[in-house]
Amino acid sequence: MPEEKNATQNPEGAAESGDASAKGGKKNRKINRMTAQVLESKIEDIEKAGFTESTYYKHLLQRKRELESSPRS
Repeated sequence: MPEEKNATQNPEGAAESGDASAKGGKKNRKINRMTAQVLESKIEDIEKAGFTESTYYKHLLQRKRELESSPRS
């Protein structure tokens, strides 16, 4: 009975875990922790591969703009 209750309470969670395993597991990319040099190299790699429409690429560009506009200590 508890198993049925658990499955009916969180049907989306079950689907999410299935999607994550199908895509290769949990993503570990921490864009906010990347240095400007690492960001630049990732951006170049994605541009060479032609994946400039990806969400990951857009987030990298956004973070790069944030780093460039922030005052440096």
